Amino acid sequence: MNLPRRLQLAFSARRPLHRAFTLIELMVVIALIGVILVLAAPSFNDMIGMQRLRAINDQLVTDMQYMRGEAVSRNQYMGFIARSVPAETMSCYTIFSSSTPLVSTSIDPTQCNCTNAIGAACTAPQRELRTAQIPRGFNIDLRFPPNQGGHMVASPINGGIEIRPPNSALFSDLEFCVEVRRSPRGRLRTSVSMGGRTSQCSPDGSVPGVPTCPPYDAALKNCQAAT
Repeated sequence: MNLPRRLQLAFSARRPLHRAFTLIELMVVIALIGVILVLAAPSFNDMIGMQRLRAINDQLVTDMQYMRGEAVSRNQYMGFIARSVPAETMSCYTIFSSSTPLVSTSIDPTQCNCTNAIGAACTAPQRELRTAQIPRGFNIDLRFPPNQGGHMVASPINGGIEIRPPNSALFSDLEFCVEVRRSPRGRLRTSVSMGGRTSQCSPDGSVPGVPTCPPYDAALKNCQAAT
């Protein structure tokens, strides 16, 4: 349809004008995005670190349950030895057995070093089953109560545990405790009862959704604070 020229001009005048961003406006937007990223980066890094803390602790619990299951299914004692020396490049632990399966004292943690290459952590007659290594670059390490050390033994009878503290010929009757600690924030403790039952808590309440650990009670024989 042919419209009169005057009407065509009227329609043309009503068309909206599309205005582009100026260079200054684009620079302001980019600057604002940069500020938001700088402000969000610490909380994002903290979120990643807390997820890593949970993952490492979950793997530790899984491996402890694996050790108990292997002790019962293989009908032999199994050993757990953890290591955390600040001067070394990692924290780590190894699950192992002995060539004398039904003698708990044949489990010798001095014959295993979890900082060695995986698959070569133990020397005969100890036999490595599983090793986990946590690089220092993760800012996460393993801690233990000072009177406990990092060694326990799982029994083939019922999957219960035996703890022999460092420099002692006697078994402890306390829970076995391992703390996975992250710097600067985040602590998870896994405790193993004499019957082999595991439980988790946070010593300082820093991990959302995880209960805060109760204080040490000599009557309950629960975990003492890790150093």
